[in-house]
Amino acid sequence: MATKNKYSNSGVDGAGGYEFQKHCALYIFLEKYEDIKDSKYFICLEHHEDFLFCYLDESELLKNIDTYQAKKSSKNWTLNNDFKDIIKKILQVGIDLKNDATSKTNNYIHNLHFLTNQKIILKDKHITNTISDRDTKKRYSDLSHEIKQKLLNYTDNNIQNEINNLVFLYIDLVNSPNSNFERLIGKFNLLFGDTILDHKASVETLLSLFRDVENTLNQGTIVKLMDSSKRVESGKINQALSVLTTQQKAFNEWREQKNKYAELLKIPISEHSNFEFEFKNAFDYFKDLEQVEHQKIKNFVKDIDLLDCFTLESGLKKVIEEFEYTYNTQFNDISTKAIILASFIQTREEN
Repeated sequence: MATKNKYSNSGVDGAGGYEFQKHCALYIFLEKYEDIKDSKYFICLEHHEDFLFCYLDESELLKNIDTYQAKKSSKNWTLNNDFKDIIKKILQVGIDLKNDATSKTNNYIHNLHFLTNQKIILKDKHITNTISDRDTKKRYSDLSHEIKQKLLNYTDNNIQNEINNLVFLYIDLVNSPNSNFERLIGKFNLLFGDTILDHKASVETLLSLFRDVENTLNQGTIVKLMDSSKRVESGKINQALSVLTTQQKAFNEWREQKNKYAELLKIPISEHSNFEFEFKNAFDYFKDLEQVEHQKIKNFVKDIDLLDCFTLESGLKKVIEEFEYTYNTQFNDISTKAIILASFIQTREEN
């Protein structure tokens, strides 16, 4: 059964103002990366919930979903009417996911997260359970009996069965988008270190992937997980990360083997600095599918058969010869050669 709700993203208001949710989604992705990097998954934004991580099995069936309602706040959360409404909405998402027609495994499960950057103080008389920077995660089942009963009383009969899937989660972000952006850069640096040339560009790249699907409107306001336009697929994320990590390798490779590559590409010494600039930019353009000419050159290089080449030099030489013989481009000589070398190294790494 299809679902209509506030996350259908059907109008202009749904397309903007959700920077905190995107920052949270990227933060969670970086936290999970080592565990999920070899898995098949997709991430949705403004689709059933603020964002979802959906995991597939070998047969492309949904086996697990983690949903996140992300709320920034300037004060702590307590058991009041606003909190009650939030919990009811989160639990309703569990019902909506079960009713979603997307094929699932027989042992499919989901976890429904309330995610916030402030303390969650759950109190009943003399019993207090707190979720904060000291104790960042608690499932419903982890809470004291009294607190569990109070939360259960918040629910309606139709959503009570979802309460065991409820998870409270603290996130180390603030209310300032600029500060959170800087924190994400630091988190990227901790995770990838010197394997990536530009951590700021990396954050911008993944946020742009999230922004694209966030701003895609659902057809007829109907929320369906099978809607591929609302997904950031793991393959697309891996491709973006591949370009980002290859950029650093390629830049190091150019500097270490500058004389050899400059000779093969016939790049004068006076143009080396300009070439480096264009070379670095080429990888940035590879991440942007709207840069059609860069994509065409990369695909042209990728399709060249190098089975009869036994060294990198002979491979690059063949690429240059075939390109000059068959391909016409609008780019100037230095830009073209920078894109050729970037394409050669990128496709080599992908293969």
